[in-house]
Amino acid sequence: MRSVCGSARTKLLIAVLVAVVVVVSLVVLLSSSASLTKRATVRTPSANTESTAITYHPLRITPPQTAVERTVNQAMHQSSNLDGLPALEAAKFPLPAAGVAFPPIDEADSSSPAMYAMAFTQELLDIDFATSTRRELLAWTSYNNAPNTMIEIPATAQAKMLPDSLTTGATLLPTLTQWTTNAAARTLWRVSALVISVNPAWTQALSAGWESVDPRMVIYDVSGTLTATTPGRQPVVASISFALTLGGASWHPGYGAVAVDYWTVN
Repeated sequence: MRSVCGSARTKLLIAVLVAVVVVVSLVVLLSSSASLTKRATVRTPSANTESTAITYHPLRITPPQTAVERTVNQAMHQSSNLDGLPALEAAKFPLPAAGVAFPPIDEADSSSPAMYAMAFTQELLDIDFATSTRRELLAWTSYNNAPNTMIEIPATAQAKMLPDSLTTGATLLPTLTQWTTNAAARTLWRVSALVISVNPAWTQALSAGWESVDPRMVIYDVSGTLTATTPGRQPVVASISFALTLGGASWHPGYGAVAVDYWTVN
């Protein structure tokens, strides 16, 4: 697995947040008597008459440079391992697009992080292999991409992080061969009993006073049941879980997904 995949996505973020939580708590105590800093400055998306896909930019803020902010950001920078960046930039994925098989997530669902996480997970895992293609799903994930603001990498690589997280390592997305086999067997995937909660490490970091430059960024722990149904066979039911990082979408207003990590099936 490419180094950049494991360290530039949610795995790096969660690991570092856990590692610095004690340090952050100490910093908070030491700096509690410091004077209040200015409120974050908001940079709103630019607006003009060109198409949204070309001109839209996710909302960004400039967090106050408190001791907590500097501690977490420095830990993030020092923990980054971008050895696999050239491979990520060279990876080929379909251009961002939504279609009949995988339509855009409703605007109402894109305005709430929990609702978006639920809608994204359902559309990602409710698959009719016979009437859709792996390429269509990858194009849809590219369309739902959100940049990872925790590290500085080229925009061309940022745009590939979400589909890359779905196709490398222990990933939920079937290979092309597996997809073809499932299509021939008319297999259906359906996800149910979804439980979505904010990752504790993310909550701790925010409670300590750290802020993300992407005000929409959040890490969810997602779990549920995935049922694979194939005509003539007994359904296969599995428990699933993964970490889902959200942020401001790259191609449209509202939420998008940064990465899917820690995919497990039991």
